[in-house]
Amino acid sequence: MRKILLVFAVLSTLSFTSSPTSLTTYAENHSLITAHRGSSGTAPENTLGAFRQAIEDGAGYAELDVQETKDGVLVVMHDYNVRRTTGINKPIWDIRYKELRRASAGAWFGASYRNEKVPTLEEVLVTAKGRLKLNIELKNNGHGVRLAEQTVDLIEKHHFTDHCTVTSFDAELLRRVKQGNGSIKTGLIVGEKPKDLEGLFRSSDYEVISAAYPLVNKEFMLLAAKYHKEVYVWTVNNEQDMARMMDLGVSSIITNYPERLMGLMKKKI
Repeated sequence: MRKILLVFAVLSTLSFTSSPTSLTTYAENHSLITAHRGSSGTAPENTLGAFRQAIEDGAGYAELDVQETKDGVLVVMHDYNVRRTTGINKPIWDIRYKELRRASAGAWFGASYRNEKVPTLEEVLVTAKGRLKLNIELKNNGHGVRLAEQTVDLIEKHHFTDHCTVTSFDAELLRRVKQGNGSIKTGLIVGEKPKDLEGLFRSSDYEVISAAYPLVNKEFMLLAAKYHKEVYVWTVNNEQDMARMMDLGVSSIITNYPERLMGLMKKKI
């Protein structure tokens, strides 16, 4: 019991956003759980099946990657070349949506998923509405024309302004999102420790830092508290690392296995 209380004391000290205020609400705080590309450990990544599985697994958020096709359709795809998940050996910016739609986006994962298609961002918004918040990562592949602007349009169309965070490695894309709608929460993704760590938090261009989890420690979280930033961490798949991130008081843990994180949260009651 003393150990549990100590963990909770650390959480209360460091956290300033969505971290829970009691052991009971801790297990109910589904916003802590972000399904990475949907529940990608148990379903093919970035498919509607993976996002539906994330809902079943108890995730509060799903992370997804968004790029433009040759004809300007916003689709959910991580890789620049779509071969790994569709079998089509072309970069996303050289393929039209109709051709991409004909391919299976799930057969590579297992025969039972052969009917999964590459979804559009709009399809994911429709599927998630009222059931799942979204962490929408915009991928800058150098060929996007209206990636940020179309994303804002779709978020507004489906009334998702208060139910999503738009993230990117590219700060300019985030600025364009804010220009389109200043109420949309944005987050900068970081994979390496910057030379000026405090400068990362000092910026007013975004509300969230989405960091590779090895970067996150007590110093990182104290800076986040000082500058009123939320911290998301990726990609955390083992329970030991999940527990450490929970103890530090991060706002959301991005994982391929949301059901694993849910189980760990329940153990903390």
